[in-house]
Amino acid sequence: NKLVAAVGAMGSGQSAEEVGGYRVFKVHSGSPAEEAGLEVFFDFVTEIGGKKMDSDQASFYHAIQEAVNQRTKMVVHNIRTQDVRDVLVTPRKWAGNGLLGALVRYDTLDNAESQGIRVLNVFENSPARQAGL
Repeated sequence: NKLVAAVGAMGSGQSAEEVGGYRVFKVHSGSPAEEAGLEVFFDFVTEIGGKKMDSDQASFYHAIQEAVNQRTKMVVHNIRTQDVRDVLVTPRKWAGNGLLGALVRYDTLDNAESQGIRVLNVFENSPARQAGL
């Protein structure tokens, strides 16, 4: 269920396989994305409504648009657990922005777990706070 797209190396005539999807960077409270249980940073949406995603942002946008007010299956790869799961979501107008309520960006799964993490919040009196984060 992983997205596989052939990517050509410029001028070499050779191609390599790139595996990726739309990485979830933010999920807004009360959004359809939160209701669906999407996990920030670790989840990659690789398929929506039976359509495999590619690096063209328009493919993601159009798949969400076509699914408005319909319970839709997304295939999600989680790099923390290395599991692929089906997630049901109903894209729709809600109290916040967008139809999904998530900030996503195309990214590859290769070495994704070794990339840095953006800290959004640090709890008072936590070890992270004591460390200066």
